[in-house]
Amino acid sequence: MKRNLVLAALLTPAIALIAVFAVALANILLLSLVDKGGEFSFVYYAQFFSDERYRNALFRSLWIATYVSATCAILGYPIALLMARGSPRLATLATLMLATQFFSIYVVKMYGWMLILGNNGIINRLLMMSGITSEPVPLMYNELGVAIGLFAAALPLMVFPVNAVLQNISPRLEEAAHGLGANRLRVLLTVTLPLSSPGIISGIILSFVFCFTAYLTPALLGGGFFKMIGNVIYDQAIGRFNYGLAGAAAVVTLLVSITVIVAVNKISNSLLGPVR
Repeated sequence: MKRNLVLAALLTPAIALIAVFAVALANILLLSLVDKGGEFSFVYYAQFFSDERYRNALFRSLWIATYVSATCAILGYPIALLMARGSPRLATLATLMLATQFFSIYVVKMYGWMLILGNNGIINRLLMMSGITSEPVPLMYNELGVAIGLFAAALPLMVFPVNAVLQNISPRLEEAAHGLGANRLRVLLTVTLPLSSPGIISGIILSFVFCFTAYLTPALLGGGFFKMIGNVIYDQAIGRFNYGLAGAAAVVTLLVSITVIVAVNKISNSLLGPVR
């Protein structure tokens, strides 16, 4: 009896949180399906898909989230491998740097990138001082600046899951492959990489969803010139009080995210087998 009470006490906050999220999600869905007259209608969905600006924002978000998450996987895997197989001091330093970057205030991080990427920022100053360029290179208020900001913010979401899986892979498996004559590259490609695939898949999903639904990064580093679907939802809900259209855009964004997650899991299962 006491054990059941303890279990119920531990589960209550999680159940309450899920319930609040479910109510909020149901409210958004209801707003998107009821017109101004209170009648059931798909008018907001029709308005969303008939407007080229909203479609472009959706496809733009899908595109940038895809290649940023792929870049995180390509560049984040060596970092995770270095953390898992490198010296303890190096692993601690890398973990500290990533954790500090991940848990620091998001707005402060984005303003930091503005100081780095701006026309008068560090990169452009170095380029002009070295004579490589005679005028500032546009690194902000465009897709490039937004992609850099998203990559920097999403990288820990890739590194930490991969590192967690690599930590649980026995070094004896790699040593056995070396003993059978495999070089380091072959061991990486045939042993380490397949065994760490669950962490890679998790990291890709986390980084994709984070980038796809981003609002603050495109708002600051895009400066209104590069809008993603998160900016569309915010503008409609907060700027124009058009909660129906904002709800429709949010539901479409949620459905696309779920579709991508299911597709990635199915592809990974077909290529690598079910994750155990």
